[in-house]
Amino acid sequence: MSEQAAIKLEAGKVIEPARATPVVREVDVLVCGGGVSGVGAAIGAARSGAKTMVIERNAFLGGAATAVIMNTWNVPLAKMTGVAKEIAEKLTERGAGVASGPTFPFDPEAFKELAMELMNNESVEILTYTWVVEPIMDGNRIKGVIVQNKSGRQAILAKTVVDCTGDADIASAAGAEFVKGREKDEKMRPMSVLFRLGGVDVKRAVEFCKKNPANFTADPNFHILDLDSGLVRMSGFFDIVDKARANGELADEIHYIRFEGISVDRGIVTVNNSRVYNVDGTNAWDLTRADLEARRQNRQLYAVIKNNIPGFENSFVMDSSPTVGVRETRRVRGPHLLQQEDMMALATYPDSVARIWRHMAAGRDWHKADGGEGAATDEVYRTGTTHLTWFEIPFGVLVPNKVEGMTIGGRALSATHDADMWSRAQYCCLVTGQVAGAAAALAAERGESPSHLDIRLLQQRLASAGIDVGDTSGTSKKAIA
Repeated sequence: MSEQAAIKLEAGKVIEPARATPVVREVDVLVCGGGVSGVGAAIGAARSGAKTMVIERNAFLGGAATAVIMNTWNVPLAKMTGVAKEIAEKLTERGAGVASGPTFPFDPEAFKELAMELMNNESVEILTYTWVVEPIMDGNRIKGVIVQNKSGRQAILAKTVVDCTGDADIASAAGAEFVKGREKDEKMRPMSVLFRLGGVDVKRAVEFCKKNPANFTADPNFHILDLDSGLVRMSGFFDIVDKARANGELADEIHYIRFEGISVDRGIVTVNNSRVYNVDGTNAWDLTRADLEARRQNRQLYAVIKNNIPGFENSFVMDSSPTVGVRETRRVRGPHLLQQEDMMALATYPDSVARIWRHMAAGRDWHKADGGEGAATDEVYRTGTTHLTWFEIPFGVLVPNKVEGMTIGGRALSATHDADMWSRAQYCCLVTGQVAGAAAALAAERGESPSHLDIRLLQQRLASAGIDVGDTSGTSKKAIA
């Protein structure tokens, strides 16, 4: 009798027989998830001398930067560090990034190509079209993962695992402590599907913006009209949106139009506006519903944009993100909990492993879980401004409680919902990914769990890899209450 035939249905449940899963790889560091943080983790581990492998469900790497085509980082090139800075410099050299201002827009297709190139240069083994299914545990120590793909169900063993799934999929399945969404009610930030328009006369659109300054956000880092340097970012068009929504032409959730990732010369503009609330990115049904609703909103948006905004009369839809963009789900709880008040106070830590710069301000949440983003009552979005500031990442936010042999890269690190608004952005995810990968490699080399590493040795390794580790003389240590 075949294994498939032995599967039984009993009382509404499927009973699966025991089976032997082949071990197809044994590596030093296994990176689960090849998004932005996974790219950083794989490079960080490989450059530390570890035999490294990365698993990704898409056909390409890059996650939010490519699969979601969110192609703007809210940090100037001069303040970047580590692999993130290297990637931005290479994209700029190739004419695929604009490094002349407070933000860094780039070409997502070029990012895809560069990510694969960097993996190949560092001899990282890539396995795409593959889902990470569950952890392989020895007590509370992770020893590898089970994956599923066209070749069937397989096992990959590793000395250390880096969870870069974004949703803490492996950490949570391994028994790590975590929270999901906002602490008080588990509500999460909205999901979006982005799309790009070609055939845009960006100069005409900029002229319109300059003639109607009251119709745009006051934040100079999110509304940029610098044609001379090729850096343009438009956010507002409040009157147009209000009229369209009143006429039933736009969903109630949309209160402004936001263009970014703009290529002035090529007339390419990324539209980041669909907003779907009350959905859970760890629920397959919610993901499907969010994707369908976001694409419905995008069809409305395109019609409103094309018919009402000068410069978009001859625009056409180039592409849309192949996956829905998820802003928030699970965040692990580690020995340290990152909190917004500490970030605002410029807290420093003895175990700091990265200093992150970005444009931010107290209470500035662009994507509130309750909705109303950009509405007339949303003073934070309409009249608030941000400034260039920094915060440190203590190593204690990158290791999960209750699981050994693992580090966390990206937005699933140990942080509160409020602090997550500061730390979930791509640039930060890329840096924390590199740190998580380097730490995993050091742990594998020394035969230790990452939670037991000599932090001073790790900081030295990171500094030698070009990462600004911050002020490690700090004494601020805030543990979980």
